[in-house]
Amino acid sequence: MTLPELSIHRHVFTYMMSAAIILFGLISYQRIGIDRFPNIEFPMISISTALPGASPEVIDTSVTNIIESAVNSIPGIEHIQSSSSPGISTIQVSFSLKKNVDAAFNEVQAKINQVNNDLPQDTEIPIVAKVEIGADPILWLVLDGDRTLQQLNQYVRNTIKKRLETIDGVGEVQIGGKRERTIRVNLNIDQLTAYQITSQDILTAFEKEHLKLSGGYLVSQFSEKLINLDLEFHSIETIENMLVAYREDSPIRIKDIATVEDALSDLREIARFDGKPGVGIGIIKVTNSNTVAIVDAVLQRIDDEILPNLPPGMKLTVASNNASVVKSIVNALKEHLIEGTLLAAFVVWLFLRSIRATLIISTAIPVSLFGAITVLYFSGYTFNIMTLLGLLLLIGVVVDDAIVVLENVYRHRQTKESDPVEAAIEGSNQVVFAVLASSFTLVALFATVIFMEGIIGRFLQPFAVTVTVGVLVSLFVSVTLTPMLCSRNLGSCKNNGFTYNVLEKFFLLLERFYKTILGFSLRHRLIVLILTSMVVSSTGFFFSQLGKGFMPEEDIGRFIITFKAPLGSNIDYTSDRLTQIEARLSQYSQIKHTFSTIGSGQQGKVNQGSIFVTLTDKEQRSIHQSQLIVKISQELNKIPGIEAFASPIPVVGGQRGEPLQFVLQGPNLLKVAELAEKLRFQLGTYSELGTVDMNLQLNLPQLRLRVDRVLAADLGISTADIAMAVNLLAGGIDIAKYNDEPGDGERYDIRLKAQQYLLTGEDDLSLIYLRAKDGEMIRLDTIAYFEEKLGAETVSKFDLQYAATFFAAPTTALDKAVSIVETLAHDLLPPTYNVKMIGRAEEFGKTIGYLLFAFVTGTILVYMGLASQFNSFIQPLIIMIAQPLAIIGGVAGLWLTGHSLNIYSMIGLVLLVGLVAKNSILLIDLTNQLRARGESIQEALLNACPIRMRPVLMTSLTMILALLPAAFGIGAGSDTNGPLAVAVIGGMTTSTLLTLIVVPVAYSLVEQFFEWFKLKYAS
Repeated sequence: MTLPELSIHRHVFTYMMSAAIILFGLISYQRIGIDRFPNIEFPMISISTALPGASPEVIDTSVTNIIESAVNSIPGIEHIQSSSSPGISTIQVSFSLKKNVDAAFNEVQAKINQVNNDLPQDTEIPIVAKVEIGADPILWLVLDGDRTLQQLNQYVRNTIKKRLETIDGVGEVQIGGKRERTIRVNLNIDQLTAYQITSQDILTAFEKEHLKLSGGYLVSQFSEKLINLDLEFHSIETIENMLVAYREDSPIRIKDIATVEDALSDLREIARFDGKPGVGIGIIKVTNSNTVAIVDAVLQRIDDEILPNLPPGMKLTVASNNASVVKSIVNALKEHLIEGTLLAAFVVWLFLRSIRATLIISTAIPVSLFGAITVLYFSGYTFNIMTLLGLLLLIGVVVDDAIVVLENVYRHRQTKESDPVEAAIEGSNQVVFAVLASSFTLVALFATVIFMEGIIGRFLQPFAVTVTVGVLVSLFVSVTLTPMLCSRNLGSCKNNGFTYNVLEKFFLLLERFYKTILGFSLRHRLIVLILTSMVVSSTGFFFSQLGKGFMPEEDIGRFIITFKAPLGSNIDYTSDRLTQIEARLSQYSQIKHTFSTIGSGQQGKVNQGSIFVTLTDKEQRSIHQSQLIVKISQELNKIPGIEAFASPIPVVGGQRGEPLQFVLQGPNLLKVAELAEKLRFQLGTYSELGTVDMNLQLNLPQLRLRVDRVLAADLGISTADIAMAVNLLAGGIDIAKYNDEPGDGERYDIRLKAQQYLLTGEDDLSLIYLRAKDGEMIRLDTIAYFEEKLGAETVSKFDLQYAATFFAAPTTALDKAVSIVETLAHDLLPPTYNVKMIGRAEEFGKTIGYLLFAFVTGTILVYMGLASQFNSFIQPLIIMIAQPLAIIGGVAGLWLTGHSLNIYSMIGLVLLVGLVAKNSILLIDLTNQLRARGESIQEALLNACPIRMRPVLMTSLTMILALLPAAFGIGAGSDTNGPLAVAVIGGMTTSTLLTLIVVPVAYSLVEQFFEWFKLKYAS
């Protein structure tokens, strides 16, 4: 007994099996997470090491070089990028995707432990961390209002941050524009000189007067008391009255030589929301957690706990919300799922003109989709762009098998008027082989994903699982539920209405027309094949005209502007230029919010900053995000004294989002800088590359202290005393900790520094005094001087060679931009110096190879599967003729609609390899059956192909119409959905039209040759 027979005779069992799939699918649907991208674990490790006071050159040679050399021997490394800035070394180690990130982390940590003793004595312990995809905040909040910046900062740190950190899935709460409360002791240099007080006197005073010790316990016979030796100062007044020294028996207190204020840390960081000062609160999620669920939980806690208790005068606003982007994309895809289902059902009704038949086919969609959703849940996948695209594709795929079965059963009922049960069994058994062959063809295709490498492989895995499981479930439904429903609910074909008869006449006329065309083609086979070859050869033209890139230009309603002032600019200058940028941005009605920061990040450069721009909803503006980025970039170029670069939001946290990124590397830093400037100038002549940014700058103004060590030693002044005096007064020193009593549970820095604007130039530094061994006050310029010079702002390396990194957002296709760069570099660079693509450009180069591998491997697997099922080495090749016929349509469709060749459109082209084989299988399978009954090749083709024309058209139209909403670019996420949908629709259109003619012609030619061959050698 076959499976269709069993399902028909045990109909309750069949119902329950399908109901179980739907039940588990509904439960999974309620629990499955939502995110924008699949969870991809990039094996990237960052190493941050601080050496306070060291120049970039010292950091490079004494810290970065040692750590780089140590970790370079770890297996699986793809790239090592490093940046040596004043006082800090940052290294990022990228491993191949095969590498386990936890193993990589442990290996990096072990290597660093081995070289810790080789680092300079004052080096802080290196911090090793994983770099996560999406490690940037998923939600930015801004606290502002008519309160002081200190009050805002303290409320964020002490209240909001602590409330949000406890939410499940929140990994870190980042504060933007953070300036912590600081007790500032602002020293008056003139007063210090007048009272003959040196920096060392002040340091000694704090060490002796502001202290806390363990007093132990005072124990008596039956009791004990804690001895509290808290001798710290807990108010501004007590600090002001702290003794520093005695002069002529008179006490010198802090208030005599300084002003003490309860204020903020040095102004090295600024945050503004829509041009107004505020404090940013960034929510960073835990790896692989649900973006939407976390944001919803955060906003819920804000509404329930934070906003009701917010002090008067404070306002908490959502500046940027990634979850809204994810929700809009997911909701748009869900809408496409519903629209696609309705359109697929319409196709079934149009061909079969039966509500019952339409409902029977429609049952295959929810059962198959819920089966796929169940597996997604148990596999740990989320609803994201790739899984929802897979579900969208399934609408067209899963009804194919059910359509083939139902159409054949329907034809048996109509032509033979047999018993419903017998018609269902006979009709199902006749096509069960074709259904199996077409389903396993798709399954074999997606088996190649197991072997795919790179990011594209990780992206495709959930997509492949979705489609594969959906196809297998649809196969199960088509040979169980569909035959059973046909046997019980298909109904009689008598007493047809007017609509039925009109459509039936049209289809019969179409079949006769097709049979006439087919007969003509079979009589002129060589001409048909030559014309087909000419059509297929045009693929090269369309392919060459397509723009090529890793990702399409997405409109997610958000982008980022990176800006930098000239080296040596202070934060006031940079803030002034930021104000000008914000003024230009305020002129654009498409911009909803801006959140600006200066000096954020680990290196905290006050001449650099970024602006997160949030746009109005896509429906409310007539311009695409990518076009607006180009327009704003041109506007920002007009602002003097600042360089600004607009680009998409990066996918990987902590990196820039420009599509074109590359490094110029070589063995000599100065030569790299020289060549980089020349290359940047030449790139600037190509307007299609946009504004090109380059991160290597060696002209940072510096004042280097030069000490007459012999004279200083003779006076009894050590070099350490000199450096400490300059550091304390000019740079500032956090000398101790302070807390109120009663306090808020936090301890704050006490910072010693000269009063603001007392030290503004080189001559002012010379006014610093030190005490000689005989007690005499010695002015600094007596024993030392400052040498003005230019030095490196940052020393960058790539793969252990000095490097300059370039960033650009070209208006042309990425492959053309890469070609321009490589051509210029080839003519400019001498031996040992070269250019390497990084970021999207590098990944695009790899992706082409990975997808070519998938295409070839998938084709081989499809052939092997078809050969096994048809028991023939030749007939699978005939079936697979449909593949080049589909590729021409896919590529031409992309060209006509203006889409580029990117990972989404390439996925669509790979899909066509398996999808278009279905139609050929239907034609060849029935032809073989008729030949087995004794019909000739010509007769079998002329009888089988018209019979299979309707299911071929139905399956193709359901696929085309299911993807049509996505292809039209309706709703959020259309920039990624569109290329895949267009590629599949174009391929299905051309392959269907050409397959109906070309495959029978090729079959006839090949099979007649083999018959002639057999007869010749048999005789």
